[in-house]
Amino acid sequence: MDKMKKVKIKICGITNPREAEYLNEARVDYAGFVFHEKSKRNIEIAKSKEIFKELNHDIKKIAVMVSPDAEKVRMLQQEGFDILQIHGNLSAEALEEAEVPVWAAVNITDRALLEEKLKGFDGLPKELSGKIAGIVVDSAEYGSGKPFLWEEDRWQSGFFSGRKFILAGGLHAGNVQEGIRIFSPDVVDVSSGVEECIKGCTGKNKNRIKEFTGKVRSYEQ
Repeated sequence: MDKMKKVKIKICGITNPREAEYLNEARVDYAGFVFHEKSKRNIEIAKSKEIFKELNHDIKKIAVMVSPDAEKVRMLQQEGFDILQIHGNLSAEALEEAEVPVWAAVNITDRALLEEKLKGFDGLPKELSGKIAGIVVDSAEYGSGKPFLWEEDRWQSGFFSGRKFILAGGLHAGNVQEGIRIFSPDVVDVSSGVEECIKGCTGKNKNRIKEFTGKVRSYEQ
């Protein structure tokens, strides 16, 4: 039997202290907070700081942004975030300002587009590319709750130049084990897949988080 691989878990789009309790009980690794006005999971900094107080100290806090300028990067990392996750345009100015690890999110339709993006990151000056600690592979439309086209092609960590591989986009308890089987990621990233969908899929659901984390942890690589 192959050695079991411990895949870490990120729950994204946290919006209230009650959800922090769910994450604590589920012993997840990362909590994502979205700072993007167009997102229904957008949160104010003051509110995120309230939630921080409820989170276990070993859960890393991630600020999720879209095409931020240097000032926004500076402002959010001063609030105590452990990681900056950046979608859209990842500018050299934003990277220069970053003092904590950056996860660069790539919204893709196929592997060729991902390869093109990765070459762009690796083409940056070493002092900037070295700040990109992880690659979030997401569906073409951020926050859509839909997966990109999954192919029977394992994208091992080495494909990402030693960076963490974070699998996102449309994950839920029913498909996360298949995603792990195909891609062998370092981290699985879920948002809408653990939400309560009675009133427009807003708010995390304790039982769905429990089911999702259980599926991840029971999978044997």
